[in-house]
Amino acid sequence: MNIQDLIYFNHLATSRNFTATANHFFVSQPSISMSLQRLEKELDTLLLDRKRLHNQMRLTPTGEILHKHAVTVLQILENAQEEINDYKNHMVSFGFLPTVGSYFMPQLLPELGKFASNIKFIEEESSDVMLEMVTSGQVPIAITGGDEPFFNRPSLLQVPLLAQELALWVSPNHPLTKKKQVTPVDLQDVIFISLQKGYTHERVFNQWCEEHYHTPPQIIYTKEIKTALSLAASTDMVAFMIDILVHDKNNLVKIPIQNPPIFYISLVVNQTSEQTYFQKEFNTLLVDLATQLSDSSLPR
Repeated sequence: MNIQDLIYFNHLATSRNFTATANHFFVSQPSISMSLQRLEKELDTLLLDRKRLHNQMRLTPTGEILHKHAVTVLQILENAQEEINDYKNHMVSFGFLPTVGSYFMPQLLPELGKFASNIKFIEEESSDVMLEMVTSGQVPIAITGGDEPFFNRPSLLQVPLLAQELALWVSPNHPLTKKKQVTPVDLQDVIFISLQKGYTHERVFNQWCEEHYHTPPQIIYTKEIKTALSLAASTDMVAFMIDILVHDKNNLVKIPIQNPPIFYISLVVNQTSEQTYFQKEFNTLLVDLATQLSDSSLPR
C-alpha cells in the first residue's frame, strides 16, 4: 500500500471534500481521485459512497474502518520518523515544569556539555501529569514535584533536589505583615488564591485546609502562577506558594505558616523504558549533576 495514498485518504475522510484535500497537498483533484481508486482496488472495496446524498460526501462502512486505522498507522509512522531523526541527530529528551525547572536550568545547562544543543525539552505545568509521563516511558527523565519525599515507584530512579515549605504571600500593606508567623486561626477570614485542580499545589493546599478548617475557606482558583501572585500583590487576597515560584519579591511579603506543608522537588528517571545510548548517557550525566545540587537536608 502506498503511504501517500493513505495520507490523502485520511485527509479526504476528514474534510469530505476532494477540492480541499487537493489544495491542502498542492496537487490536482484527479490525483486525489486516482489515489482513492488505487486504495479501493488494493482493498477490493468501495471506500466512498458516490451517491452523495444531500451533497454530503459519505464514507462507506469499510471506508470508516480504513479511516479509523489510517489515523493510528499514520501516527505510528510519524512517531517512528521522529524517533529516527532524534537518533540520527543524537537528540535527547528532558521534561520539566516551567515554573520549577527554570530555577534549576541555569545551574544545569552550563554543565551539560555536548548535549546542550541536542536537548528536546518537554514542558508540562502539572507535577502529577509529568510524573505519569515519566512512569509510562513517554518522557525518559524529568524534574517534577510532589507532596511526598519519595514516589515509591519501582521503575523510577529518584534524586531529591529540594524541599520547600509552602508559605503565604501578601501585599506589603496587608495586615498579616505584622505577624512573623501565622496559624490557621489567623486566616479564617482571608480569601486564598490557589492553583486549580490538576496541580500538586492545589492538592497540598486542599489537604492543609481539610486538616485545619471545618468549613472550607474562601478560595479563588487560577491556572497561572503569575495571576495568583498579581492578585496577591494588588488585593488583600493571600497566595499559597513555595519560594522558588515567587520571582518578584519586591511586591510581595512572605508570611510563614505554623507547621506548613512541604513541597518536594526531584529528578526522576525511568529505568525500565527502552532508550537510546545517547539518552542513557544524558540521564547518567543529569543524575550526577542533580546529586551534586541536591539539598543536603533532604531525606535519603
